[in-house]
Amino acid sequence: MQGNLGETAGATAPPVPAQAVRTFLFALSTDLGPKLFAFRVSNLLIGRLPDNHLALNHGSVSRRHAKISVTNRGVIVEDMGSQNGTTVNGTAITGQHNLKPGDILRIGYVPLFYFGFVQPDNPPVMDIVETSIAVSPNAPPI
Repeated sequence: MQGNLGETAGATAPPVPAQAVRTFLFALSTDLGPKLFAFRVSNLLIGRLPDNHLALNHGSVSRRHAKISVTNRGVIVEDMGSQNGTTVNGTAITGQHNLKPGDILRIGYVPLFYFGFVQPDNPPVMDIVETSIAVSPNAPPI
């Protein structure tokens, strides 16, 4: 039987509402072509071992390389003592680092493009451009 947080003899705290885990999206170039992966886990383990949430079969990736966590501060990546390191936009990270949509996360030598949160019931749609297109990027002002 599961007790409530803060339970004491004779009194119980009100139940803590479960926070819905948000879904976040990465793009990765694979031997089968480009792939989009949407993860709905609060702690995503990345490494070479097959029991990771994202198992990257590449020699530059450590067995347990990095962890991505969804927190109330956003999405955070942390290197787990890997041999070849973890970078965000070309800068090696130590400790925890916040990810922003558009960041390029490199696990060893494997680049992942971070898109941010998505709604699974309204997934991103691919636009096929045959001539030209004008868009307004979501980027900081110059």
